[in-house]
Amino acid sequence: MIEKILWATDGSEDSLEALKYVELFARRLNAGVVGLCVIPDYPEVVEGFSSEEKKRFEDWTKGVRETEEKRLKDIEGEMRARGISFKIIVSTGIPHKEILEVSDREKVGLIALGRGKVKAGPLGSTSLKVIRGSKCPVLTVGKAKDKLDIRKILVPMDLSHHKHRNLEFALWLSEKFKAVVYVLNVVEIGEYRFPPEITEGMKLYSHKGILENLGRAKLSGEADIKTHVEVARNAYTGIVDFSATEDIDLIVITTYGGRKFKSDFIGSVTERVVQEAHCPVITLNPVG
Repeated sequence: MIEKILWATDGSEDSLEALKYVELFARRLNAGVVGLCVIPDYPEVVEGFSSEEKKRFEDWTKGVRETEEKRLKDIEGEMRARGISFKIIVSTGIPHKEILEVSDREKVGLIALGRGKVKAGPLGSTSLKVIRGSKCPVLTVGKAKDKLDIRKILVPMDLSHHKHRNLEFALWLSEKFKAVVYVLNVVEIGEYRFPPEITEGMKLYSHKGILENLGRAKLSGEADIKTHVEVARNAYTGIVDFSATEDIDLIVITTYGGRKFKSDFIGSVTERVVQEAHCPVITLNPVG
């Protein structure tokens, strides 16, 4: 399913944290790695520059390219020394477009990005556009955990539909990492305080829905699955809190969980989970 991983780097600390997971995935999945650095290009702006300004911009671009090529060459040497195939690409252009184009051209099965500036506010535009436009799963990483392994995988389940690509992908990963899959549904209650018996009734109904969806899925007899229902003010809070409490290593979530799937849309729940989760998150387009 994943023979090649695209690691998109801008030299930030978070992109180096993402590289730790790229190496982990490459080893477990026996996959090669493509290291991509995109130097931002501003053709419409540069067009209005004077000849002197254009020369200065070209010199700057050349200097950045040389620096990034050297940096990636060093990483390539380290990776190859550890037995991992590594290919370097340094290009100029609009970052998210280049990432998606290289992803298609190289036929990668996973894109890995540093989460970076995401936590300060709305999901960064490059990350958002890559997640929205990617045909393959996208791994976003903030800070790597001290113990780097994937032993617990969380799959948030929306009961409003029966298509759960994130579950299928998580089960496949669980076989590779020998991990436990936690299937979670969050009962959203907003600011209301329901009587305990009503809350329990909601949880029982949701748990029944989880079991029905699992019954439709093609499960391996060896799959280790635990089902949970949590009550929270909203879905993303329930997902993020559960992942922290259970010390989840990876969240696998679809980009959109509405009744009508949208191939180029990322829902607010997914965006907030990517933004706030304490662990890496893999997002998948629900329609494949």
